[in-house]
Amino acid sequence: MKVVMNKYKILFAISIILLGVFSRFFLNEFIAIPNFEMVTSLSLVSGSFLGGVFAPLIPLLIIFLSDIYFGNTIIHLFTWSAFVSIGILGILFKRNSKHYLLKITGGGIVSVLFFYFWTNFGWWLTSNMYSMNFKGLIACYIAAIPFLKNQLMSVLIFAPALALFFTIVSEKFFAKITKKDENLTFISRVS
Repeated sequence: MKVVMNKYKILFAISIILLGVFSRFFLNEFIAIPNFEMVTSLSLVSGSFLGGVFAPLIPLLIIFLSDIYFGNTIIHLFTWSAFVSIGILGILFKRNSKHYLLKITGGGIVSVLFFYFWTNFGWWLTSNMYSMNFKGLIACYIAAIPFLKNQLMSVLIFAPALALFFTIVSEKFFAKITKKDENLTFISRVS
């Protein structure tokens, strides 16, 4: 059963990565609201559902693959590490726990705040747009508030929606796989 489940976990992870790359392209190119994105929510929810090595790997691959198209600057060290951290944070949210949707949405808000403070610190540190003192750091954070608002709006939409969607898919899909695997195990024991 473990080998079968791992195969499907890998397929599920690849599907999430493709969704993440596509959503990043679509939301950036066609919706074009700065920082209105699905990657934060995908990182958190996939970390919650798949855990293990998938938690940091899925967000890293989404950002890496989409950055091939979009490009990035030295700030990528901060954005990539933020998304990887958010994926790892997702492990803390048990998908079968009571009030899961509420918890994952709250985790999404925490993730956005972490992303805001970490990546804007990185922007302040690497961009040379702001003076290298506390006043410059605060000016950087203030200038980024519109981006924070958009990212918060996106996580309030996407985190619960993706958590609900992944729950439905995993219950329907993985339940069938588990049942088939149990039947095969039963048949091999009888034989």
